[in-house]
Amino acid sequence: MSAISMAQQLGQRLGQCMFKKAGVSVKGKTVLCTGGAGGMGALWARHFGLDGAKVVIWDLHPALNDTVAQLKSEGIEAYGYKVNVTSEESIDEALKAMAEAHLEIDILLNNAGIVAGGAFEQVPMAKSAAVLDVNLKGVMLVTHALLPKMIERNEGALLFVSSASGFIGVPYMAAYTASKWGVIGFAESLRLEMQDRHQNIHVSVFCPSYVDTGLFKGAKAPLLTPLLTPEQAVDEGYKAFRAGEHVICTPAMVKVTPKLKALLPESWFDMVSAVFGVNRSMKDWTGR
Repeated sequence: MSAISMAQQLGQRLGQCMFKKAGVSVKGKTVLCTGGAGGMGALWARHFGLDGAKVVIWDLHPALNDTVAQLKSEGIEAYGYKVNVTSEESIDEALKAMAEAHLEIDILLNNAGIVAGGAFEQVPMAKSAAVLDVNLKGVMLVTHALLPKMIERNEGALLFVSSASGFIGVPYMAAYTASKWGVIGFAESLRLEMQDRHQNIHVSVFCPSYVDTGLFKGAKAPLLTPLLTPEQAVDEGYKAFRAGEHVICTPAMVKVTPKLKALLPESWFDMVSAVFGVNRSMKDWTGR
């Protein structure tokens, strides 16, 4: 290949990356939301449903049936399945039941997640392992099960819920932070893989700072990083996903964090994190 041809290809790729941003269509699609029985998951499900999508919720929470009933009362076509996202057997059983109901997923929202906080050596390894199982292994298992059909149709969308802690280390939340770093890396790898394989599958990752839910009770939002309500977080995330954004960060300070980390010497960035209160943000965590 000549240097001119290589330059032309590079220019074309750069142009596509810089200017091509296709929105994600929702109306008439079928969306699967893991961990959608309550909290932010239920809010995500409602957004998709009100925009004309069929909504399928996977969860183990007792509120699953009530959430599905609430969505139906608002005119949303909704289905619920009791699924353990860390179990291939449970996932396969749900997919078989959905096939019988003629439900084929167009958009996957990997939302299920849990938190364990505290000094790392004082947190039982069973709790840390559970965080990694749900937040990372579960994400990969569900994606692995659903992606082949999307590839077969050459159409689909994947939305991963990560966290601002996926960009920086957060003391007293080591396992959760590790899982969210993993989600960002997994999502980016898949996005690039879909591009290289010329698959029309959109991949987004949502990275909010602390959200005022039971999971983060007692956590203190860092300076200049307001504690988001679940409604604020999901509203912003949903709009950005629909607009075709690949990396969705909120609030504004989260967008700045990776750039600061890349530019500043490690000791300077550590000092900035300490001044802004990142290092103490999870010290008084009492959430579930």
